[in-house]
Amino acid sequence: MSVPFHLPPHDVLKRISRMCRFDYLRFCRFLYIEGVQSARISRRAGRRCYRFFRPIGYLLRHIYFNTLGRRLERSSEEFRRAGRRFKKSLRWAKRAKKHGIGSAFRVFFHAMRWEITEHHEFARAILNIAVPVCSVLVLALTIRYWNGMDFGLVLFNQGERLASIANEQTYEEATEMVKQRMVYDTAAGEAGVKFAPAFRLAAGKTDYQSADSVCNMLIRQSNGIIEEASGLYVDGRLTGAVKSAADLRYMLESRLTASKGKNQNATARYTANIETVGGLYPTASVMSTEAMRQFINGSRTEITTYTVKQGDTVSSLAAAKHTAADSLSRINPGLGSSLRAGDLLQLQLSVPNLEVELIQTVTYETEIPYTTATKKDDTKYTDFTQVVTQGVNGKQRCVDIVHSINGVETKRENISKTVLAKPVEKVILTGSKKRPVNEKGVASGTFLWPIPSLREITSYFEWRWGTFHKGIDISGANAYGSTIVAADGGVVELADWNDGYGECVIINHGNGKKTLYGHCSSLLVSAGEAVSKGQPIARVGSTGYSTGAHCHFEVIVGGVNKNPLDYVS
Repeated sequence: MSVPFHLPPHDVLKRISRMCRFDYLRFCRFLYIEGVQSARISRRAGRRCYRFFRPIGYLLRHIYFNTLGRRLERSSEEFRRAGRRFKKSLRWAKRAKKHGIGSAFRVFFHAMRWEITEHHEFARAILNIAVPVCSVLVLALTIRYWNGMDFGLVLFNQGERLASIANEQTYEEATEMVKQRMVYDTAAGEAGVKFAPAFRLAAGKTDYQSADSVCNMLIRQSNGIIEEASGLYVDGRLTGAVKSAADLRYMLESRLTASKGKNQNATARYTANIETVGGLYPTASVMSTEAMRQFINGSRTEITTYTVKQGDTVSSLAAAKHTAADSLSRINPGLGSSLRAGDLLQLQLSVPNLEVELIQTVTYETEIPYTTATKKDDTKYTDFTQVVTQGVNGKQRCVDIVHSINGVETKRENISKTVLAKPVEKVILTGSKKRPVNEKGVASGTFLWPIPSLREITSYFEWRWGTFHKGIDISGANAYGSTIVAADGGVVELADWNDGYGECVIINHGNGKKTLYGHCSSLLVSAGEAVSKGQPIARVGSTGYSTGAHCHFEVIVGGVNKNPLDYVS
């Protein structure tokens, strides 16, 4: 192994210093060369660009001086000369002012005319530019002026000037209002309004008349018997008029107040667009206050078509639609006592003249359903079920906004829910352990047919001879001595004489279920013995209260007898 040679510390420092200085000088040389090369390349590129674009620049300058430049130079010279002569003319005018203003104006205009004659080309050029510009300015000002004007129509009827209106639509609305107001007048045989309109265009700022004002003017022009009144319009249609506008408003408000009932905090509004319009009405169109009250609070009869639904009866339909059963029969000839789904019936309903929508806030309490959770227990068999915690519904307070029309709810919107009591979750414990197949004393959860060789059922789970038969009787040809097997695994609870059952076997399957086998001729098991599913336990006989060889088979769940045919087949 060789030993490395170590330099003295001083020599090492000197060597490092020489290496650093050499590297520094080499780096500076590199920067210098790069800078010089970059400068040379930039200058060379500039010279080449100058030589390339110089002819193009000469050409453009030549074109400019031979076209626009020379003309601009000449015009600027003319402008400077004209400016000098204009100043000179002003000086001459000031001198002439000593002899009077008229003399000064004559001198100034004489000098200006001489200038225009002397520099006619310059003046012509100025006019060629100024005239189009001034024309455009005049056109823009004219358009702006006429756009600022307000154009309307002056309405004439039967040659008489009536009013200024914005457009023909105002006149059409006014004539429609007149026809509605005059309908009673015309029916009474009086002369109506004659429409002979003529229009003339008018411009200028003015106040135009509304359709209602024009309507009043047309009615006043009819020379009929008219008076001031307030009309009730429903969805734009006149239904009648009364003399007092205050009475009309009071009757409308009273109807809304009565619709609220006990809940005066509710909001009541008409479903139709209700307007009260004051103006001139023919006397025949004005009704009494009592007649108007009867209309506002009254109703009308409408015939509607209804499609019968499943479960509908004549009585239930009459009660739901607030009508009488004999009314349904009268409107629908041939209507029987029974209805078929899909049949079409005609219903005669009473509908208010003015429908009212009631919007109210309703507060009520409701239950919160509990949820059910299932927990697995691997120590229990799959047929094991136990309720660990009983579920309890919670309670909450709800606030809804309810919309109803004529007492029938049309819309409901919940705005808040406050939990008063939280629900208690129901917890069910179930087994997840699989039962072994045919293990003694262990139930599988399902039942076998108890007598494999016999299939005939001679008596069912039903009332018989004044008493209820709690099981089924199984018999058949050569039934005596046939083998009875355990329907499922379990522990023998009874293997002995059992009153009317005679020789009897009861097996407890350990899951809340028991099976009973009665009227046996002999027993093959004893009490306390663990048996498996399908194991022989007895033989068919006719002991106890029996009229022949058979096996009485019962299924008992939770102490209650069940129909064995729900468990075996």
